[in-house]
Amino acid sequence: MAEPSREAHRLQTWRGIQAAAIRLVAERGFTAVTVEDVAAAAGTSRRTFFNYFPTKVAALFDPDPELADRLQELVDRAPRTDDAWADLCWICRGFVIPGDDGTLAVRRRLVGDFPEFTEYAGSAHRYVERAMATWAQGRVPDDPLHARLLTGAAGAALSAAFLTWQPDGGTEEFDRLLDRALASVRVDPPGAAQR
Repeated sequence: MAEPSREAHRLQTWRGIQAAAIRLVAERGFTAVTVEDVAAAAGTSRRTFFNYFPTKVAALFDPDPELADRLQELVDRAPRTDDAWADLCWICRGFVIPGDDGTLAVRRRLVGDFPEFTEYAGSAHRYVERAMATWAQGRVPDDPLHARLLTGAAGAALSAAFLTWQPDGGTEEFDRLLDRALASVRVDPPGAAQR
């Protein structure tokens, strides 16, 4: 059997450290878990931990290195109908929940318990907003205001659903809140008939 490539090994180590951090914090709580605990649970050293993550918060919130590629794949496969908002909602729904292993719930509990983590979580996931902005600019290139409204409304819906969600309700509850938020902030093109 072939040895994994250096990049595959790095990704495996990165994921192992994050999985250990998520699991330990879910079991014990944020303040009861040290970097040393996470490193030991991941089968690595404190030094290796800091080669991958600058802080314990980063280990909990930094997005998987392959998520940006998954988002780009969704953007590339997105439907192209007469309703840009519906197409953007398709991207949002496809990106948020599939394959969640409980990480989203741990992150939601953490921002509830430590509101100061909200800013870090937002900055760590800024690539989602950038991808939506690029998509919107390409979709409505002659109307930068409409492109910004699409991006801003989708970002606001994602954020509102996440911050309103109570993780004990499961990801189905998050899905429901996201659908409701996306419907509430629907962005129609200029001149579209008001509902």
